[in-house]
Amino acid sequence: MNKRAFIPADVALELIKTIRVLALAGKKKFNKFLYDPLVYGGWERDKAHLASTTARLLDKIQEDIKDPAYQNTIPHQCKRLVSQAISESLSALGDSCIFFLEQMRDIPLLANSEEAREFVFIIEKPLKTFAKETADTNEQRFEESIQNLSVEDMKEAFETVRLDGTRKKVYLEKSVHNLYRQVLLATKSNNLSRCKKLLTQYILTYHESDIYNKSEVETLLAALDKREVGFRKNIWDSLAIEIHYSVTRGILEGNAKKAIQGIRKYAYIFEGDPDSKFYFEIDGLERKLYGIIQTKDMMKDLRKV
Repeated sequence: MNKRAFIPADVALELIKTIRVLALAGKKKFNKFLYDPLVYGGWERDKAHLASTTARLLDKIQEDIKDPAYQNTIPHQCKRLVSQAISESLSALGDSCIFFLEQMRDIPLLANSEEAREFVFIIEKPLKTFAKETADTNEQRFEESIQNLSVEDMKEAFETVRLDGTRKKVYLEKSVHNLYRQVLLATKSNNLSRCKKLLTQYILTYHESDIYNKSEVETLLAALDKREVGFRKNIWDSLAIEIHYSVTRGILEGNAKKAIQGIRKYAYIFEGDPDSKFYFEIDGLERKLYGIIQTKDMMKDLRKV
């Protein structure tokens, strides 16, 4: 794997989600797929040069990010943060890696830095290996978890969100309006990084709602795609990453309902497009789901939901 010239926001997001899943897999795998690669990559610092704590380093970076005079120091400070965390604890290491990747999504200068490119070069391959291993076992885990679901459990997993009463409907409409307004403000101020995050949140949260404005979203995406080539694809890839993480986490935690809801959300948003990110993995899980539904003759009950 060659070193990237720039770290795209969707790549950083996928690595963040993989680290979060890795944290659920236990100490042995965390060491194998994150700690060890960074140590072998030369990111462990000599104990004589360590700062006091990662917490203090984190506070300093967050302060310096606000000051343009310090912007060129942020890449080095983020590398120092990860190096400090390696010697502190696995929890600190996970948090520091996620922080570094989150800042890459927000700060183009950081995403283009040598430190960011080196960091991703070191961790991307082992994390992809871990993600592949997890995907290979997910179907069996998922099948085992849904075998024991009752008809009522399955109906609950398939049930769409309903608005009971005027107050809830008004509250949701207000929430949708406020979020969409934030998207427009971010667009006008040309803060495309924030706009991507807000649009992803808006689509993910309200796509299945009656008050989701699909035509306005499409118009906005078309306009932003002209302003930044690949904007639309980045949004859809981010949506796929978020949903895939939700499904994977549901499976690993034994929460079949959460996994089923994620699978159905993915199907609803991506509408069977085989070019979508994680399509074949999610499609395999969906086939397992409907195979069990047919075997247990649950479809007639689920059609009533």
